[in-house]
Amino acid sequence: MLRRYTHWFVVLGTCMSTGLSGCLHPCWNNYDCPDPPAYDECLISEYADRGLKIEDPVPSICEDEDWLEIPDSPDAINPDNIDLEAGYWDLSLEEAVRLALQNSQVMKDLGGVLRSPEALVSMYDPAIVYTDGRFGEEAALSAFDATFGASTYFEANDRRVNNFTVGNNGFFQQDLHNYEVNLSKRNATGGLVTLRGITQYDYNNNPQKVFSAGWDSYVDAEMRQPLLQGAGVMFNRIAGPNGEPGFANGVLIARTRTDISLADFEIAVRNLVSDVENAYWDLFFAYRDLDVKINARNNVLEVWKKAYANVEADKKSADTEAQAREQYFRFEVEVVNALNGRLVERTRDNNGSLGGTFNNPGGVRVCERRLRFMMGLTQTNGRLIRPATEAPVAKVNFDWNAVATEALARRPELRRQKWVIKQRELELLANRNFLMPNLDLIARYRQRGFGPTLSDESSIPGEAGALQSLTDGDFAEYQLGVEFEMPIGFRRAHSAVRSSELALARARAIREEQEKQIMYGLSNTYAEIQRAYEIMELLFNRREAANAQEATVRASYEAGKAPIDLLLEAQRRVIDSSALFNQARIDYALAVKNMHFEKGSLLEFYQISLAEGPWPQKAYNDALRRDLHKRAAHSNYVINEAVIGQPQQADNTLVAKPIDGEMSPKIEKISVPTPADIDPAPAARTSALPVLNNPLRSASTITGGIVKPAGHTLAPVERVTPAPIIRAEEATSSENFSFGGEAPREAVWLH
Repeated sequence: MLRRYTHWFVVLGTCMSTGLSGCLHPCWNNYDCPDPPAYDECLISEYADRGLKIEDPVPSICEDEDWLEIPDSPDAINPDNIDLEAGYWDLSLEEAVRLALQNSQVMKDLGGVLRSPEALVSMYDPAIVYTDGRFGEEAALSAFDATFGASTYFEANDRRVNNFTVGNNGFFQQDLHNYEVNLSKRNATGGLVTLRGITQYDYNNNPQKVFSAGWDSYVDAEMRQPLLQGAGVMFNRIAGPNGEPGFANGVLIARTRTDISLADFEIAVRNLVSDVENAYWDLFFAYRDLDVKINARNNVLEVWKKAYANVEADKKSADTEAQAREQYFRFEVEVVNALNGRLVERTRDNNGSLGGTFNNPGGVRVCERRLRFMMGLTQTNGRLIRPATEAPVAKVNFDWNAVATEALARRPELRRQKWVIKQRELELLANRNFLMPNLDLIARYRQRGFGPTLSDESSIPGEAGALQSLTDGDFAEYQLGVEFEMPIGFRRAHSAVRSSELALARARAIREEQEKQIMYGLSNTYAEIQRAYEIMELLFNRREAANAQEATVRASYEAGKAPIDLLLEAQRRVIDSSALFNQARIDYALAVKNMHFEKGSLLEFYQISLAEGPWPQKAYNDALRRDLHKRAAHSNYVINEAVIGQPQQADNTLVAKPIDGEMSPKIEKISVPTPADIDPAPAARTSALPVLNNPLRSASTITGGIVKPAGHTLAPVERVTPAPIIRAEEATSSENFSFGGEAPREAVWLH
């Protein structure tokens, strides 16, 4: 009783001393506290500046020392110091595409690299998706990997209990050791097989024990196999053994994610090639536009000089000289803009059409820098890029049914959406499995061993060690049963199934809309080819007529029969018609390119093929052995000519092939018009108007049924030496086959 009251006195005294300690403090009131000690203002300011400063991150690893080379100044090249022979780089369109692909680890988008870098697609994205530690294929397969575990615990127990049966008169002392080794493996059907080896050492002071110290060792084998929910190879390949309603992360789902990333990568490569060609034709137009405006400026300069001389000689009034002078400076302004350019919207994808609609960029220097950026080159290196490939002018006819069928079969957007639909179908199939209850079959077998020692040697006569007892099989146990569990109502499972059905319906609806939009874009491009070609012919005739008018008016002006304003107006018409004709050529070139873009053959047109890298060599050997086993089982009934290795040409790669049929372009001969050939009837079709012979058409060639601009001399893409073809009937199951090693990154197909 005294000890009980003493405890309460101690607690009460502690509380009182703690509460009164604040009252006894000399600074219990704020007014009584002394002033804070003086501090160093400079020191505080230094720490404040350091804490509020925006710092650059310090890399944890050494960065690449290959820093960006600072390009030359943009004014390093100008019309006064450029070398006419060595200052230009005549670049073909195919070479521009090749350099762009060679220098593009990231699929470039002018402005998007800085504005939204996370939205860009790079060459690393498919590999990142494949190697993702959470949702990648290897991560999904890791759920079926064998798991090894081991543990060791040492315990010293010393306690007293309220009975005499434990320990020695209620005092229990024990020295306990636990050793455990286990190996578990998840099989393809969802079952879990576990092997355990457990050994215990027990030394205690219980007077009723048989031995002073005992060793208990046993080996345990357990198998748990789902029968309803979670059972089956298909479910475990889709959802994985750790799948939950609404979350599937099996190897099939992971593979569909990889296929989706591959489709995204192909779309990005196609868009890059399209943008490079857009930038190339922008530069082509800029050079042609500059030539036209320089010629117009030089012509009006001659007129101005003559008008000035006439005014000085009092042969003409001063207003004629002013008109010529005004037009000269007008053309000079256009020459400066055509040379240097203004920063306006360029021709790019999705600006009117998916492949890009021509937008007059203006300026050789600006367009040249844009093309250099798309190609991954420095902005200036002492030379100016000059397009060497002429814009196509030959008439091209595509068969509508053929291109429509090809577009629906080859567009990567549709292939990507089909993989999304496949993923949603697999998720729905997996979620329906969760509508079944959990019913697991459990089987366990245990072999025990017990003895005073662990090994076979024992100091007690007639007693064997624990391991000897274990191997003798004296003590065997087993357990067989089932476990059943189910949620009442399956609320979460029904919700997951409904969500999967809605997601699948959404994916299919998106695919239908994508097909409609593809047909919409394809029909627009199909009509654009006809419109652009017809306009190009008409503008060519207009340009020739304007040149003829200018020559006639110039002759009349020099003879004194025509005023100067008619000559100046004729010169303006020449420059306008020439600029519009060059623009029409680019419209037609982009229309042909956009047709390949819309029907999904742009990469094939440039002989660009995409393929995955090879699997490890062990995978091909295992695949061959499995094929040989199947062949042995059905050798009397089935003749299987399986080819393992890389075939000469795979059908699923983007390899250029000639196209037969109505898709072959046709070149129509154009006759020179005369006034008698012109039909003055207002109802005449514009397409029936004769056009002048275009000398540029002789530079265009079309071969092999594939539409190609003039000068397309792209060499075939360099291929790595293909892996050898090994036929199954020529091999035996005991051989190891070499497919050329794993160092080269050539694609290997398995059929």
